[in-house]
Amino acid sequence: MSSASENSTEPWFCDACKCGVSPSCELCPNQDGIFKETDAGRWVHIVCALYVPGVAFGDIDKLRPVTLTEMNYSKYGAKECSFCEDPRFARTGVCISCDAGMCRAYFHVTCAQKEGLLSEAAAEEDIADPFFAYCKQHADRLDRKWKRKNYLALQSYCKMSLQEREKQLSPEAQARINARLQQYRAKAELARSTRPQAWVPREKLPRPLTSSASAIRKLMRKAELMGISTDIFPVDNSDTSSSVDGRRKHKQPALTADFVNYYFERNMRMIQIQENMAEQKNIKDKLENEQEKLHVEYNKLCESLEELQNLNGKLRSEGQGIWALLGRITGQKLNIPAILRAPKERKPSKKEGGTQKTSTLPAVLYSCGICKKNHDQHLLLLCDTCKLHYHLGCLDPPLTRMPRKTKNSYWQCSECDQAGSSDMEADMAMETLPDGTKRSRRQIKEPVKFVPQDMPPEPKKIPIRNTRTRGRKRSFIPEEEKHEERVPRERRQRQSVLQKKPKAEDLRTECATCKGTGDNENLVRCDECRLCYHFGCLDPPLKKSPKQTGYGWICQECDSSSSKFRDRCYIPSHYIHVPEIKEEG
Repeated sequence: MSSASENSTEPWFCDACKCGVSPSCELCPNQDGIFKETDAGRWVHIVCALYVPGVAFGDIDKLRPVTLTEMNYSKYGAKECSFCEDPRFARTGVCISCDAGMCRAYFHVTCAQKEGLLSEAAAEEDIADPFFAYCKQHADRLDRKWKRKNYLALQSYCKMSLQEREKQLSPEAQARINARLQQYRAKAELARSTRPQAWVPREKLPRPLTSSASAIRKLMRKAELMGISTDIFPVDNSDTSSSVDGRRKHKQPALTADFVNYYFERNMRMIQIQENMAEQKNIKDKLENEQEKLHVEYNKLCESLEELQNLNGKLRSEGQGIWALLGRITGQKLNIPAILRAPKERKPSKKEGGTQKTSTLPAVLYSCGICKKNHDQHLLLLCDTCKLHYHLGCLDPPLTRMPRKTKNSYWQCSECDQAGSSDMEADMAMETLPDGTKRSRRQIKEPVKFVPQDMPPEPKKIPIRNTRTRGRKRSFIPEEEKHEERVPRERRQRQSVLQKKPKAEDLRTECATCKGTGDNENLVRCDECRLCYHFGCLDPPLKKSPKQTGYGWICQECDSSSSKFRDRCYIPSHYIHVPEIKEEG
C-alpha cells in the first residue's frame, strides 16, 4: 500500500518496477500479481509467500525480504496442481493442500486465488496462521462464486484503467514519472549492493528442473526458435521411479527424455551382462579343465587300487593255504587269523554322509493301478491286500503324504477296504500289547441272538491275554472259571521258567533270492517255508532283521499264498510285517 493519500499525485512503484525486472514466481507458474524479492535475489508472489507454509519474512511489517531456505526443497514439484490448464506447469513451484481434514486436493496459491478459494480469518481472531485455502468441494459455493467474480472484475478494470491512463497522460507527466522511476531504480540498486549477503546452506540442495516455471518457459522459447513444436510431445505424469530390482520400467519408443535415459541404461546394462557372461564362461572353462585332470588322476588311482586288491587277494589265498597246511600238520583245526579273512565291505560313517550299503537290486518300475503310469515311483503306495501300487494323488480320497509304516499294521486301498467291510462287516479296534504298544486288530461282529426271558443270561466271556496262536481264533473262558483257575504269581513264574525249552541253533547258509551265502547277522528265515533271505534282498529292502522278540515273520510269497486263508479266519496282525493303517486311507 502507498503511504501517500489516495488523492496524492506522487507516483508510486512496486518492488519489481523499482528493480526494473519482469519477475517469475518461484512458487507458482502464474506471472501477474504483486511480487516480493527474496534474500537470494529471487522473486515470489506476496500471496504465495503468505499461504505457502515454511516461507519466512525478514521484516514482518514490510514483508521483506522473503526467505525460502527454511522450506523443505522436497516440496518443489512433489504434488500436481488440480487447476492448471497446461499440464507442463502442473508440477512447477510448490502446491498447497486443502485445509479440510484428510483432503488430498493440491493446487497453487494463485490458481486457488483465481477460483476464489482463498480466505482469511477475522481480524479479532488471534491465530498464528490466519490464511486458509479450501478446494471446490469443501469451500462455500456462494462465497467461492462471489470471490471469483470480484477477482475477474478487478483484473479487467485494472487493464482498462491502465490503457485509459496511458492515453490521458501528457508527455510532460509521462517524463516526470519516468524520471522519478529512474531515481527509485538507482536507490534500489544501491540498496541491493550494500545489503548483507544472505545465508546459504553449505550443502547444495537438489531441485528438479521441471519444478521451475521460468526454466520451462525458456525451454519452450528455445524450441520455438528452433522450429520444434512442443505440442506433439505427450506429458508423462506416471511414476518414473525405478522398479524394485533397480531397473527402469519399460518405456514406449518416443522422442522423450525418459525413453532416451531408458535406452542408454538398457545398453549399459546389456554391456555389463555380456561382460559378466564372459567372466563366467572363463571360470567354467577353467573348472572343466580341472575336472578333466581330476578324472584322469582318479582313473589312474582306481587302476592302481584294483591291482593292489588283486595282489592282496592272491597273498590272502596263499596265506590261507599255508595256514590250512599247518593245521593238517598239527592235526588240529586252527582259527584263521583276522588278517587272512575276507574283509567286510566298509560302511562309511555318518560324518562322511554314507549309509549302510545294501545289495544291488534290479531297477523295477511299478505302474499305478488307476492311471496305469509308472512315473513318480517315490509316490507309489502298495496295497497289502491286492498287491497293487497306487499313486497318492490317484487314490479316492487322495493322500498328501505316505502312511506311516510300522510292524504291527497294514494298509489297503479303498476297493479292498469296501470289499472286506461288506463281506465281514468288521470294524477296526486298537489293542494294547503287554509292552505298552498298540496294534490294530479286526473284531468280527456276531449275529444278534434271541434270549428268552426265562433263561438266565450267558456268563460274560473274557478273552485270555498274552496268548499267541497261528491260524485259529482266540479262546474265551467264562468269568466264573477264570476266578477258579487263578494261579499265584510266583507259581506261574516258576512254571513258565520250567516250561522254557532251549532254543535250537538256527544255522542259516544260503539266500533264496540271490543264492548268496550268509549267517545270522544278515539272513532272516521265514517261519512258513523255512527259506532264508538277505535283508537287502527283501521287497522293500531292510537294514536289520524284521523279526522281533515274541513275534513271527513270513516272506512275501507265503503271505500272498495264504491271503485267501486270512480272509476266512482271523490271524493276529503281529505275525505279518505290514505298514500302519492311517485315517486318510
